Amino acid sequence: MRFSSLKTGFILFSFCLSVAIADPTPWWEVNYNLNIKYPSMGDYRWKKGSDKIIVKGKAENRRSFYTVDPAFGDTVVYLDSSVFRFKGNDIPILRWSFSKDKRWMLIQSERNRIWRHSNKGSYYILRISDRSLIKVSKKNKNLRNVKISPDGRWVSYVRDDNNLYVYDINRDREKKLTRTGSETVLNGHYGWVYEEELSGYDGYRWSPDSRFIAYVEENQSEVSQFNMIDDLQLYPDIQKVYYPKAGRRNPAIKIAVVNVQGGGKKFISLDQDTSVYYPWFEWYDNENLWVMKLERLQKKWQMIYADISSGRTMKGLKETDIDGWVELHETNQILKNGLFLHISERDGYQHMYLERTDGRFTVPVTSGQWEVKEIVHVDEKNETIFFMSNKKSVLEKHLYSVRFDGTALKLLTPEPGTHSVSMNPNGKTFIDTYSSIDQPRTIRFRSSDGTLIRTLGTTDLSNFDQTNLSKPSIVRFLADDNETILNGIVTLPHNYEEGKQYPMIVHGYGMPGTQIVQNRWQGGFQQFLAKEGYIIFSMDARGMSGRGRDFKNLSYGDMAHYLSRDHATGVNYLIDQGYVDKDRIGAWGWSGGGYFTCLMLTKHSDLFNVGVAVAPVTDFRLYDTAYTERYMGLPQENESGYDSTSTITYVDKLKGKLLLMHGTHDDNVHAQNTTKFIEACIQADKPIDVMYYPTRNHGIYGNNAGKHVYKKLFEYFRLHLKIG
Repeated sequence: MRFSSLKTGFILFSFCLSVAIADPTPWWEVNYNLNIKYPSMGDYRWKKGSDKIIVKGKAENRRSFYTVDPAFGDTVVYLDSSVFRFKGNDIPILRWSFSKDKRWMLIQSERNRIWRHSNKGSYYILRISDRSLIKVSKKNKNLRNVKISPDGRWVSYVRDDNNLYVYDINRDREKKLTRTGSETVLNGHYGWVYEEELSGYDGYRWSPDSRFIAYVEENQSEVSQFNMIDDLQLYPDIQKVYYPKAGRRNPAIKIAVVNVQGGGKKFISLDQDTSVYYPWFEWYDNENLWVMKLERLQKKWQMIYADISSGRTMKGLKETDIDGWVELHETNQILKNGLFLHISERDGYQHMYLERTDGRFTVPVTSGQWEVKEIVHVDEKNETIFFMSNKKSVLEKHLYSVRFDGTALKLLTPEPGTHSVSMNPNGKTFIDTYSSIDQPRTIRFRSSDGTLIRTLGTTDLSNFDQTNLSKPSIVRFLADDNETILNGIVTLPHNYEEGKQYPMIVHGYGMPGTQIVQNRWQGGFQQFLAKEGYIIFSMDARGMSGRGRDFKNLSYGDMAHYLSRDHATGVNYLIDQGYVDKDRIGAWGWSGGGYFTCLMLTKHSDLFNVGVAVAPVTDFRLYDTAYTERYMGLPQENESGYDSTSTITYVDKLKGKLLLMHGTHDDNVHAQNTTKFIEACIQADKPIDVMYYPTRNHGIYGNNAGKHVYKKLFEYFRLHLKIG
C-alpha cells in the first residue's frame, strides 16, 4: 500500500495497469500505462495513541514522512527529508520502524540479501524528540536482525562473525554478548532450513524489562553442505550452503539467556538432539520463557516453560495430529492473564482456543466447519479477539470479532471478496483492502465494529473493455469419487466465441496446505496469456487448505496422488464443456508449480501436450528436511511414497514438449533437481528442452533474467501450443 506526493493533502497513489491493444503484444514489452487505476497506500505505520498513520513519501518525497488522518484526509509533514542527512550525506531509507515507545526510528540504509528473508546492511537511529541521527556503532556494516530494546537504551544486532552484540546509544559503546560464533555456530539467527521453512530468521528476543536477551545458538557442523558453482568466473567460485535434505542430519539448537549488563549466559535445559525443532520462543514475563518443541516429523508440538534463573523446564500445552501434521501459526500469543491464545485443528478445523499453559483449562473460542486463518488483534481489556476467517466462504477471507467466551461473533468486512486488514494497535480502527473476482482493489477505513468511516480508494473499471482482458469465473465440479466438490477458476480469451475450441494452459501449484482458488481480482501473466487466445485454468485439489484437517491430510505421504488425479478430473471436466481443444493442453508453474508441471507432463501425458517448469522440484528426496518430512515422513520409512511423488518415476511416459528452466544458484530448489530429471530423460530416450540461468537464485532475476524467463515461456507455448 503506497502513497504518492502528499504535499497538500491526502492523495491516494494509483498506478496504471496497461496491456496494449495491438495484437500480439509480448508480456515483456507490455507498458504499464492503461487506464485501470488501482488505489494503493504507501509504506506506513500507525501513529501511537491515535487513529492517524505515518506514511513514507514517494518519488521526490521518498525521504520524507507525513502524518495522515484517514478519516478526513488531512496531511502534515512529520519528518522532512533534511532530517535524514549524516555528516552532509543523504541517507537512503530502505526499511524503517519505530521503537516500542516510539521515541526512536530505526532506519536501514543499505541492504544485502542473504537468503529469502534475511539480509544485512547499515543502520541508523533517529531520536524523534530532537531529530538527531545516530550511526549504529562505529563499524556500521553488515548488521543483521537489528532491534531497539524495549526501554530504548540499546540497539542489538548480529555481525558477520555470527555473534550477538548490543550498542549502548547513550555511551556510544558496543558490547559483544556471545563468543562462540563461527562458520557453523550461529548466535542470534538461524541457518537456511529454519529461515525458509520455520520462519526462523530472527533468532533472539529482548525481555520486556530490557535486562536479558534470549537467543538461539544453532550448530550446523553435522549438516551436509550443498555447493553451487559460479561458472561465469575464469576460475569458478563455490558457494556453500548448509542444507539438510530429507532424511539427513538437521542443525542442533540450544536456547540461552544472557544478561545485557554482564554476568554471562545460561542455557535452557532442552533436548539437544536433531530429532526436534524449536521454531518458536517468547518471554512469558521478565523471568520466564515459553519455548515450542516440535518433533521432527511434525506430528506433535509441546510448549516448554523455562525458568531463566535456574534453567529448569516444565512441560505444558501440547498438540498432535497422528494422521498428518500439526500446523504452526505465527500469530499465537501469550496474554497478560497468563492464558495462551492459539489456533488448533483438534476438532477438525482451524479454530481459536484460550488455554492455561499447562493444558488443564481450555476455552474453545470458535467452532464450526470453517477455519480461523490469522489472529489480527487482541483487546484484552474488553476481552475481544479480531481474526481473519473463511467462515463466509471457503473462497473468501474476512475480518471477524468475537468475545473471549465465544459470544458476539461478528462479521466486520461484509463486502464479498478476499480482505486483508491493518489493525490500529489501539484496537479502535482498521484499514481494509479487498477485491473480488469481479471488482479490483478497494480500500476502506473502518471502526472496530465494522462501521465504514471513509472509502480511501476504488478502482475505476470504466475503460476495462479497452484492455482486451477477461474476467475469470469460478467453476465447481465433482472429484472422481463423485462426492467431493472441487473448485477451479477459468479465464476465457477476451474474444471468446461460442462453439469454438481453444488451447488451454493450466497454471498449477498444489502443494499441501496451500490454496489457489479465491474470490479475488486476478491479473498478471495469466491475464496476458488469456488475452493472447488461451483458456487459463487453475484449481485446488484434495490435500490443499481451507476445508479442514481431513481434507488437507489427504496429501500426507504421497503429494502426487490427489494432485495429479484431481487436475486430470478438472481438465476432463472442461473438455466436456466443449470449449477446450483436447489436443492442445499445456501446463506451467514455478517451484511447487514446476513440480506440478513435470508431474502432469509425465504421469498424465495422455492429457498434457506442452509444459514449462520453472525451478521445479523433481524428486523430494532432493528437498529440505523441515518441508518434505512434514508432508512425507522420512524417506527411509516411506520409500514407496517418495517414489510415487517423484516425477522421475514417470519420465518414461513423457510424450509432449517440456521446457525446464532453473537458476544455477537456486539455494531453495537446487538446480540438481533439473539435472537429475535430464539424466532420467537421457536414460529413457526422452527429448526435453532446458534453460539454465547462471548464478540466478530461485526467483531468477537480475540483468534481464526475469524478462528472459517470461519471453522464453511465452514463445514456447506459442510455438508448441499454437493459437487458431
